[in-house]
Amino acid sequence: MKKTILLALAAVATIFTSCSSDIANDNDDSNNGQGKGMTLIANVEQDDTRATLTTSDDISGKWSFAYTDNDKVKVGNDKIDNYYTFTKNGETFSCADALATKQETNWYAYYPGTDIDLTNQDGKADGSAAKLYALAGATKTATTGAAGLTIDMKAKAAVLRIVKVDNYGPCDIFLKTKDGKYVSGLKAKKDEAGFEVVTSDTKVSVFKVANENTAGIYYVIVPAGVYLEVWNEDRKFKTTSKGLTAGKYYTLTSGPTTGTATAKFSDGTTEKVEWVQMWIGGPRIAVKNASDKMIWAEARKTGDDYIWGKNWRTASSKEVEIMGKEAEYGIMLNNDILTGTYEYNNTLHGFTLKGKQPGYTSNKLFLSGNDKSNAERVEGDFWVTDELNNGYATTMTFIGNYDMIFAFPMQKAEPNSLQEVRPVLTIQTVKWNEQNIQ
Repeated sequence: MKKTILLALAAVATIFTSCSSDIANDNDDSNNGQGKGMTLIANVEQDDTRATLTTSDDISGKWSFAYTDNDKVKVGNDKIDNYYTFTKNGETFSCADALATKQETNWYAYYPGTDIDLTNQDGKADGSAAKLYALAGATKTATTGAAGLTIDMKAKAAVLRIVKVDNYGPCDIFLKTKDGKYVSGLKAKKDEAGFEVVTSDTKVSVFKVANENTAGIYYVIVPAGVYLEVWNEDRKFKTTSKGLTAGKYYTLTSGPTTGTATAKFSDGTTEKVEWVQMWIGGPRIAVKNASDKMIWAEARKTGDDYIWGKNWRTASSKEVEIMGKEAEYGIMLNNDILTGTYEYNNTLHGFTLKGKQPGYTSNKLFLSGNDKSNAERVEGDFWVTDELNNGYATTMTFIGNYDMIFAFPMQKAEPNSLQEVRPVLTIQTVKWNEQNIQ
């Protein structure tokens, strides 16, 4: 009589919480009449998606994982040296070669396999992050499997959410262990529901993209529960001595998003001015306007001739126009990347902008209105460096009141009119340990 062994494989719901990085099937006598072949039924107590991350800020989020067709799970026990490979097709996984055991034994399951290569991941949530996310589990008690197996799969890896902050800087992420070796993968521990870290004596990257035009968010699977150093090219920027918690995600930026830079004035005096980057790939903007209004030609100077010296310059409209977004009633504040609230700050009416993307939710920027502004109507302008258009220069204008910012357009201005200037950093890439520019 044919016997079918059912293996119910339940992946425990995986919740990622953002943290700091402190880092044929016939009977045969050879199987003692137990039958041959197994069907694996996988139940995932999550949304019906493969791998997605939904989050409104850096401190909340849920990673939903579900198996998809052709996914493979490795299953073994302490009586055999090899592993059975179960492949998903429809609602079940199947393996025609899997055998029940003659004696009760412990069974172990691993996803996506017993050997996981963590090098050169593509950084996509629905790509390598879904395919390499490590799960493992074991039966609660020893069993032959003839009556079916139930294995709860639990997360055995963590996720780095890497925010590449600019289009020009390096993003070559590699990991080092406490003994200075490079992390290259995970290997299933024999007869144990877990993985050990595989290392290399020579440098290998877990994730790498080209320096230019690659600003964005990427997801990288990394080992959990072990000492890790996180490097970007030649800079170590995060260390975790106790290891990352399995099942959590950690947001890391590829470089700093705040810092200072020296402003040098025409009289020879200097001042350290704070800067902040407000969105992925955006310019690094001074936290205050230049002290004096100026004509457009002055605002377009560069190098040592610039109002604040060579560390600073005036932005072009292309760099800042993303702050506005086309809406029903015109160009509104782009609430995909920014939030804005009215503020009366040091006798000035204006708006405090706050970053909205991962890695930027703690970043703020105050834009002050002109001297005619009040709570009922706040309006301000600052120069951008675009070429003259029919004799007119261009300003970015923000308009609103205590209730909202309701416009953020580019507008024409007489080039000889006096307008505010909000400088941005000249340097296109700021690396870790270089955020305070002299």
